Amino acid sequence: MTTENDTVFDTIRDLILEVSTVKPELITAEARLREDLALDSVASMELLSMLDESLGLELEMEDVLGIETVGGVVALAKSRMGGATA
Repeated sequence: MTTENDTVFDTIRDLILEVSTVKPELITAEARLREDLALDSVASMELLSMLDESLGLELEMEDVLGIETVGGVVALAKSRMGGATA
């Protein structure tokens, strides 16, 4: 329907490529941040900061502690971007 998911994923993929040395084709929604993409705590903090800047999200460390996959990061970003319209 919309390409918002693809756009958010592409943005996050590009940011991961900036903080990691993995090949782009390894970055999938199912890819695990630590195990598959080798993001350590420093790279994770950089990614968090870059997400704040690139997508205008105000994320705290507590928001991302339980996230293990790229898809989880995309879902969090989309939920923050979409806002809570109840």
